[in-house]
Amino acid sequence: MCSRLIIPIVLLLLTACGHVEETRSARQQQATEFNQRAQRAFQRGEYQAAAAFYENALQLDVAVENVNGIAINMLNLSRVNQMLGRTALALRYLDSLLEDRALHYPPVHLAAAAAQKSLLLLQENDAAGAMVWVDKAAAYCTADCNLSGVIDNTRANIALQANDGGKALYWSERAAAVNKGAAPLEYANSLRLMASARLLKNEPDTVPGLLEEALDIDKSLGLPEKIRQDLLLLAQAHEKLGRIELAAQFRDRASRIAATALK
Repeated sequence: MCSRLIIPIVLLLLTACGHVEETRSARQQQATEFNQRAQRAFQRGEYQAAAAFYENALQLDVAVENVNGIAINMLNLSRVNQMLGRTALALRYLDSLLEDRALHYPPVHLAAAAAQKSLLLLQENDAAGAMVWVDKAAAYCTADCNLSGVIDNTRANIALQANDGGKALYWSERAAAVNKGAAPLEYANSLRLMASARLLKNEPDTVPGLLEEALDIDKSLGLPEKIRQDLLLLAQAHEKLGRIELAAQFRDRASRIAATALK
């Protein structure tokens, strides 16, 4: 990555004597355009294209030391590489952000990176490492940080992996209270975590209501993988409630989404 960043930095230095603000504005506008194209590609499930656009945006932001832009693109590149199954690369982007001693990133971006690293480590079955990084995320999340719901959802995920339904329910309910009306995506995640915790505690009665609400949100956001997860959990809940035929219908719906390969 560093070798490809040399060219835009040199070009900036060559034009710095004349129109600094105009050059910076043009670069930042171009970075924004790349970022928007990346978002659209990501939403379509075109992760390879999204990664390329985010990389282009990152290079432009590095060239003008747009600290917020650098952090956001690092976080996005970690996320898209996670979707591509490149966990090691996803972690490297986060570490580049968290270990940077030259630039000073806003605490909210460091909190986001730490929470994302926690989930990636959990995905790799490193529960101890996940706990360390979720605690760091909480420490970063002080004033002007709106990520407490994300962090509580992360703690709920850690508790679920440890088969601790009580803790998972506690953290997911806290997260839901923060996320409701403020962050639809995270609120749906909270509902799904609450449902999983109740299933773990063998309390399936309230689960369908939680998941139907999550399903409505995920459909409105157009998120196939989240919809699939909702349907599979609904199948589990109805199976526990003795509604075998209904459970089979939900599994069938989930398998149809999986067959589209739209993750």
